[in-house]
Amino acid sequence: MRVNRFLKAVADVVFPQHLKCHACNKEAIVNDYGICAECEQKLKYVPQLPAIKGVDELKCGMLYTEPARMALVSFKFNGAVYKKEFLAHFMCVPENWNADCMVPVPLSANRLKERGYNQSELLAKEVSQKSGIPVRCDLLARIRETEKQSLMTREERSNNLKKAFSASDDCNGLGIILIDDIKTTGATLEECAKELRKHGADRVYALTACCAAEGKTDNE
Repeated sequence: MRVNRFLKAVADVVFPQHLKCHACNKEAIVNDYGICAECEQKLKYVPQLPAIKGVDELKCGMLYTEPARMALVSFKFNGAVYKKEFLAHFMCVPENWNADCMVPVPLSANRLKERGYNQSELLAKEVSQKSGIPVRCDLLARIRETEKQSLMTREERSNNLKKAFSASDDCNGLGIILIDDIKTTGATLEECAKELRKHGADRVYALTACCAAEGKTDNE
């Protein structure tokens, strides 16, 4: 424990992200998940949402408005992986979810190579540390490259994602929590859930860091 505290203290000195708000990037006194008091007051939280087709229950942490939007964009597109701490803080697994594992929404091989990491996998690992629910990256793969979806309608997204995922038969009988960075139209989560259930998943939940109004995101 002393070694861990020492390493964290060293990181706080070496890495400037520990001296800045993870949301607005300004130098400030931050709370235990990395944001300043001003940003904390601006955050908007998501009430209980209706389930997506194939998903037993959906839960999202924050609305995709500032400062959450700024944090998510820099986390996802600009390599600011340390912001996972802030984003995952609001991803809480409900006590009534009967889950065996968490499955991050996978990236295609090309997108993963381009970005260098899967943001959903990083969030899943953060949530796993809090909940004790293991992460399984072997149960779902993206097998087809898809077009960027930021400007697509829900119908266009659904068509874009058809046959883009492949699940393992090891899903059989499991309760699975799908993890993603943002829920927009729900098309991605729906397609993933359909594939998991096709291969025997007994229960499928979905948990995301943010939730955007349909058609109101510049994220992809």
